[in-house]
Amino acid sequence: MSKQIDLKALLESRMGKIEPAEGSSAAIDRAEMNIPKNLMFDAESTEFKPETKPITSSGARGLTVEEAKTFNDEMSRFIETVLVAGTDYGVIPHCNKPTLLKSGAEKILNYLGLIARTEIVNRVEDYNVGFFSYECKVFLIDYNGVVKGEGIGITNTREGRYAKSSGYAVQNTVLKMAKKRALVDAALNVGNLSARFTQDMEDLKDLNTEPDNSDTGSSGKNPEELKPKTTKAVAKEKPATKKQITLLEKLMKESNSSENALNRYTMANWGIDDYRKITGVQASILIEKFQTAKQQ
Repeated sequence: MSKQIDLKALLESRMGKIEPAEGSSAAIDRAEMNIPKNLMFDAESTEFKPETKPITSSGARGLTVEEAKTFNDEMSRFIETVLVAGTDYGVIPHCNKPTLLKSGAEKILNYLGLIARTEIVNRVEDYNVGFFSYECKVFLIDYNGVVKGEGIGITNTREGRYAKSSGYAVQNTVLKMAKKRALVDAALNVGNLSARFTQDMEDLKDLNTEPDNSDTGSSGKNPEELKPKTTKAVAKEKPATKKQITLLEKLMKESNSSENALNRYTMANWGIDDYRKITGVQASILIEKFQTAKQQ
């Protein structure tokens, strides 16, 4: 008669006799304490839950004049050395400041050693009428798990650019736009860059009108300085490179668009009848629009 063996009970009896190596439990506890909770997600909802700790006097110490100057100088050197015009920021006619783009914001956060975590703090999703609105908050966190900055972005399907489209078709687009606006806003805040850059070009008014300078500190300028650039001044901008035009044509085909449609767009927005005659900045704007549409 064969004897049946309870393997589970046997294994548990053996495991009960195994003692952890000396000091291992303490080492595990120390390791867990060093994991920044701000970088973790809520186990139940998988949503990011930033830790809210009161700021102590030591954690909120202000910079000295010398430290502030050094930070500003180093940030300026980084921008001038690393960021690429037309890719990381755009120079828009009639605007007093260049606009910071998503790729530029990402480079700035990488330079500062910060990780971006996004939380949707408010949403309206009305599937009956096709209206969608999202408000996103981006938390910028250092390697110690301390929140160093925040940014807010809101987008909805009734904005001018989306109003003519079906809300259902652009739902994902408006969510991504809210996240991008929050990211750029956070980068501007943490880098003290509001004097150097403005928000993304999607948030600017019609490029054919004069900008609203009420919040740019330009009210004290000579009125002549606030007038739109002349055609002669705009003509000095560098033309689009062959590489940009090639990429633009590739994206155009992938989007099932046509040369005629693109020419109509450049004519309506910049008075240029042939897209091959656009500037490098204008080419970057079109490339980003095609790439954004491709991600939908």
